Amino acid sequence: MEKNNKTDNFLKAINKYSKLERQQIQNDIETVRDEELKKAEANGKKMARNFIAKEYSAVKTAVTGQYAVKNLEAQGKVYQKREEITNSVFEKAFKKLKDFTSTPRYKDLLIKSAKEIADIFKENSCVIFISENDNKFAQDIKAQFSGEVTVENDVAIKIGGIKGFCKDLKIVADNTLDSKLNSQKDWFTENSGLKVM
Repeated sequence: MEKNNKTDNFLKAINKYSKLERQQIQNDIETVRDEELKKAEANGKKMARNFIAKEYSAVKTAVTGQYAVKNLEAQGKVYQKREEITNSVFEKAFKKLKDFTSTPRYKDLLIKSAKEIADIFKENSCVIFISENDNKFAQDIKAQFSGEVTVENDVAIKIGGIKGFCKDLKIVADNTLDSKLNSQKDWFTENSGLKVM
């Protein structure tokens, strides 16, 4: 009986040890499984964040590109409208100035311009450029100068006025209505409120 008891005790000890071992193995399996699940979950979250970031970036790039195109189109339309308005304003101003050249006051303006240019050139010889339409005033213009004066037509002068050149002084004095009108374009663009942003 004692042998049976020893055998029973030995078997019980083995059973107990195997149960403990099995429990330890199960615990280890659960720990490894939990760690692997945590790693997989962390990796999945990281992959999801990367995917979302890439998708967000792609959508943002596409939207930014579409916005830039729309913005350029809108600016182009505004620029075109600004050009139309500016051209209309300056066409009207051109016509009014051209009409002014048919008035008696225009001759007074030419004589005044000639005096201003003559004051700059003094006794030096010069060439005065006028519009072909102003040839009738050539003698009155020449009379304002002290030095030798040649009067020539300049096809670039569409409205009127006087432009002088003194070779000795290397000076060009432009008192044409054309240049005065053209100089107003930059001012008009800056101050009209029609800037394209």
